[in-house]
Amino acid sequence: MPDAAANPTPPRRMLALCYGTGLLSMGLMDLLMFIVPLWAIWLGASATEVGMVAGARSVVPCILAIHGGVLMDRLGTRRIMAVSAIAIIVTAPLYPALPWIPALIVLQLVTGYATTIAWVGAQTVIAQVCRGDTGVLGHFNFACRIGTFLAPIVMGLLWDFTNPWLTFLFISGWAAALLGLVIMTPDTRPGAPGAPPAADTRVAAGAPSARTLGARLRALAPRRADYLATFALFLIPAIAMSLGGGFLRNTTSAVQGSIYVVYLKEIGLTGTAIGALFAAIEGASALGSLLAGRVSRWIHPYTLMVATTGIAIFLINATPLLGGIFAFLFAAQFLRGIIQGVNQPVLFGIQARAAGPHRQGATVALRVTVNRAVSIIVPPIMGVIADSAGIEMSFYLLGGVFLVMTVGLGVAARLVRDTGP
Repeated sequence: MPDAAANPTPPRRMLALCYGTGLLSMGLMDLLMFIVPLWAIWLGASATEVGMVAGARSVVPCILAIHGGVLMDRLGTRRIMAVSAIAIIVTAPLYPALPWIPALIVLQLVTGYATTIAWVGAQTVIAQVCRGDTGVLGHFNFACRIGTFLAPIVMGLLWDFTNPWLTFLFISGWAAALLGLVIMTPDTRPGAPGAPPAADTRVAAGAPSARTLGARLRALAPRRADYLATFALFLIPAIAMSLGGGFLRNTTSAVQGSIYVVYLKEIGLTGTAIGALFAAIEGASALGSLLAGRVSRWIHPYTLMVATTGIAIFLINATPLLGGIFAFLFAAQFLRGIIQGVNQPVLFGIQARAAGPHRQGATVALRVTVNRAVSIIVPPIMGVIADSAGIEMSFYLLGGVFLVMTVGLGVAARLVRDTGP
């Protein structure tokens, strides 16, 4: 199978920094994804309101993630990630300071974008360093899953045994640790001093040569041409098909970060028990990610992407069929974690190989834009169905729709495979 294993191995220090920023940036997303629905329920939110709060975190990323990715290609990933980390440090304590649903939605708009851009930055750096090597991406995903494994356990314990202030201050501390690693990370843009060698050393289009204040301010503004160039990546069949896979894969995260939590609270689970279920999938994902490079040599990446996506969708949407038995819930989460742990590096590898080193930031941002569109749409729809037809029906209806869409993805993947990327 195609892979980038023949590329020179990046320096160990660089890989360690990549793995560390991945761990902390993805962990930040899970810290908030886990605790915010519990905070909203504590404030008295209905299922529909919880869905709206969960969806709000994806609104700004859906609109501006592409701009953030382009800025990383143009100005450097470190600068953008550092600003994002500082924003989270400042805004996380505002959650308990402003205990109202409207304020919660506004905070979700801010922290949702900041955490997303931090995660885009971590993905951009590793993509620039490894250039599509599924094995390295598997190790990166393993490191990320350590963060997402620890996040819900710590959040559950803090929620059950301390208070909201300490819980959200812990998130600020986590973001401060990310800022420290970002400062230590060198510039990885192709052609930058100290950057790893790349097969294509073109700099990002539109990089400003002038150093005037006006030129720098113009470089920060969104550009129509950047969006058109980024959306043009859909014309690359491999990227378009894998973005469809990412869209469907992310429905499982959208469900887990919203109505899944409501369901678990309704059947009487504590914050610590819910944290254990979240940790189960993340720990298993870490293990699954280590298998991605090997499995993708045995099974074509496109076939692997479609199969793992369908299984993951079935497992999360079959939750009500498990009867509220913790052991069954845990087993389903663990199995889904293994499946999605294999899936993610395969997706990343397909896109990184197709995009080339000079467009990694824009490619990652386009993937995030598509994923965030799912996170905006799915939680509110599930919330409305849950309030009107029952929470179990919300799982079954949307799960059926997503599985039908996965069949369509399989057809598209076969066409791309037959015609070539």
